[in-house]
Amino acid sequence: MPDCDLVAALSRLLATLPGVVEEKTEKHVTFLVKKKVFAFTRSTGDGVALKLPQERIAALIGRQEVSPLTMGKRTMKEWILLQHDKPASYKKDLDLFNDAVTFVSAGSKSARKAKR
Repeated sequence: MPDCDLVAALSRLLATLPGVVEEKTEKHVTFLVKKKVFAFTRSTGDGVALKLPQERIAALIGRQEVSPLTMGKRTMKEWILLQHDKPASYKKDLDLFNDAVTFVSAGSKSARKAKR
């Protein structure tokens, strides 16, 4: 079950971004843009996962509240786990959420490479 306070804080924060849709289940909340996932809460209640370019992730890994997203034994290449002690603290990372929306909106890996 996701943390209710975290879900409420993220819902308020991400509602300010254009085109963001929220889908809730019993175990987590997923945030989408153009029907593509850019962020989701974990069923364990430990933060929010964000999809970002690998270069951006490399620059963020030194931050205390950022870690690579591991699902099972697999470390996801384009995902981080962002964890703050207080749900209101996610507000200071609105730029990361914006970056995730932009990244996911750009399309597939092959489409992003073609744009370069």
